[in-house]
Amino acid sequence: MARDRRPRLYPDIEFTVAPAGHLPYDTAAFDAVVCQQGARLFPGLDDALTEAARVTRPDGRFAATVWAPVDRQPYFLAQQRALHEYGGPDALRRFARTFAVTAEQLTAGLRGAGYTGTAHREVTFGIRLPPLDGYARAHLSALWGGVLRPAGDQDVLGRAAALVREQLTEHLADDGTATLPFTAVLVTATR
Repeated sequence: MARDRRPRLYPDIEFTVAPAGHLPYDTAAFDAVVCQQGARLFPGLDDALTEAARVTRPDGRFAATVWAPVDRQPYFLAQQRALHEYGGPDALRRFARTFAVTAEQLTAGLRGAGYTGTAHREVTFGIRLPPLDGYARAHLSALWGGVLRPAGDQDVLGRAAALVREQLTEHLADDGTATLPFTAVLVTATR
């Protein structure tokens, strides 16, 4: 999708579509490898990290982020509650994948792949979300529309979005926006 939108949205970036465990690049081709919230999507984390190590030059750097636990993320916790209330049988299982890779797993995998100097630290930013009345519904639809109960219920998305908004009432500004803390763990290593 990013590659297809590149000319308009990302004119200075070249995208290559490839499996994480088999990158089409020469050994030691890059000074740095960055993975933003993608480790949870790799079918084989160890294979992907081994391949990342292969394409990182000696003394090159690796950096990745993974989410901190859901119970410390008000927005994700609100989504989780909405999925629990209105989701189909596999909604929570699919949601849990968002938090499936921990910093400890990533650090251990990096060491196993040949990286050294591994470290991790939490990074928290307050992110201002658009007015939640519309944003929560659109975001739930985009991410979880397929696992919310659709059978005979035309407004399940609306009720799920209302629950998300209700859970975040204390964060709402007068204009309906919400500034919420999002916490990720930044994991770094050297090749």
